[in-house]
Amino acid sequence: LPWLKQAARDLRLWIVAGTLPLPPAGQPEAKARACCLLLDEHGEQVARYDKLHLFDVEVGDRQGRYCESDDFAHGSRIVVADTPVGRLGLTVCYDLRFPELYGALREAGAELISVPAAFTALTGAAHWQILVRARAIETQCYLLAAGQGGTHPGGRETFGHSAIVDPWGRVLAEQAHGEAVLLAGRDAVEQAAIRQRMPVSRHKRFFAAAEPRLPGLEQS
Repeated sequence: LPWLKQAARDLRLWIVAGTLPLPPAGQPEAKARACCLLLDEHGEQVARYDKLHLFDVEVGDRQGRYCESDDFAHGSRIVVADTPVGRLGLTVCYDLRFPELYGALREAGAELISVPAAFTALTGAAHWQILVRARAIETQCYLLAAGQGGTHPGGRETFGHSAIVDPWGRVLAEQAHGEAVLLAGRDAVEQAAIRQRMPVSRHKRFFAAAEPRLPGLEQS
């Protein structure tokens, strides 16, 4: 973490750092959580999100079986934080497949949502861009989707294709492979107009159950 904080200070930038294996705050002996940290331009931690949805699946690639819960515990709260470019909701990787989480972030005031991810090459080719664009359209938020790509120890392959998608589902910037810095402007006026012309959040007729599946699910 010190180098991340120093990078934020040196660059004078806010940084979304994920996924980091860290135990819950104040519980150093507890099982680690796959967490995402938000650092401000002074290197101070503004928010922490612990991944809610763990990747316990079977995939038809070389690795075959993934069981994230072997190494991590899930989180219990959604996280939205104010930034200089808007109110940011935090998610991680497999969370992208759960629209209820993204809807909850929108209801909590999110205008942008970040999703650092390591989708497998197989699932990424099938679903990554579709899901990123769908979550942007559903929530009418900007999606900041940082996708790890390449070949890793043990033959694991990840898909890449980092992208910034606007609230209308348009891909504003994309990098298929390799390292890159993606930049796009946020048009707050246009975003507000999209939400006004198509007020989907007011038209909802189906809602999450009163009792969430995760005990103690909280908002911060």
